[in-house]
Amino acid sequence: MKKIEIELKFPVNNVQELFEKLEGIHPKIFYILDEIYGSGKGYKEEKIRKRLLFSSGNKKIIYERTKWLNGKVKKVREKKIKTIPRRLNLENSYEKIRFRYFKKDYDICIDFYPIGIFCEIEGKEKKIKKVARKLGFNLKDNISDNIDAYYTKKFGEEKIHWRFGSF
Repeated sequence: MKKIEIELKFPVNNVQELFEKLEGIHPKIFYILDEIYGSGKGYKEEKIRKRLLFSSGNKKIIYERTKWLNGKVKKVREKKIKTIPRRLNLENSYEKIRFRYFKKDYDICIDFYPIGIFCEIEGKEKKIKKVARKLGFNLKDNISDNIDAYYTKKFGEEKIHWRFGSF
């Protein structure tokens, strides 16, 4: 039976200190533009995320279908989607710079959004809690919301397209 991997997400107050703790591990660096498409029925409706990814001079487009299952958003990568259906509209978009550190049994991502810096640690629960503590995070500061819900709670819904030049 495959073990379920989880993620912990923390706001980063001192990115220089975090980078120093990760010194010696070489990250892969990405520019990411996410566009979220839906029919306007709210966060529990099925949506499509189009992700434009730039890394090392390469461009990739990834489509994911998101579904609301048992109180959580489930993402399913879709290879058959080539365009966004006309019935769906652009509801939200945001860009980020991601530093991704790959380790054998966990990943660390430091995401620079226009609204702040966040660290995500993904892997098996016991391991990522240990890594989070080692990096200086308090587990009670974990943000369980996805970045869209976090933004809405903190800033309201008025500005739904976040770009570095617009803040």
